[in-house]
Amino acid sequence: MIENVVVKNSSWTQRDLEILFSEEGKTVEEIHFTEVEDMQSLMAELGIFSSKSQAIKAGRKGEIPKGWTSEFKASKKYRLWIWNPSE
Repeated sequence: MIENVVVKNSSWTQRDLEILFSEEGKTVEEIHFTEVEDMQSLMAELGIFSSKSQAIKAGRKGEIPKGWTSEFKASKKYRLWIWNPSE
C-alpha cells in the first residue's frame, strides 16, 4: 500500500517532493496524488476502509490537515505521511 500522500489542489512544488520523499536526491518512495479534501474520502480512496461511512465510524473524518502530517494513524495496520501545504 502507498503510504505517502500529496494533495494535488494544494500549493506544492517538485522540490517539496524531493525533500520529503527522497534520499540522496532520488525519489525512492511511491507517492499517491489525490484531489480529495476530507479524510473519510482519502481513507476510502486508498482502500484503508471500504467506504467513507466506515472511515467516519472509525473517527477518520474532517478536512485533511494542512502542512506535513507525519505518521498519521489511518488504522491499526496503516500509517500515512501526508503533504498538504496551506496556500
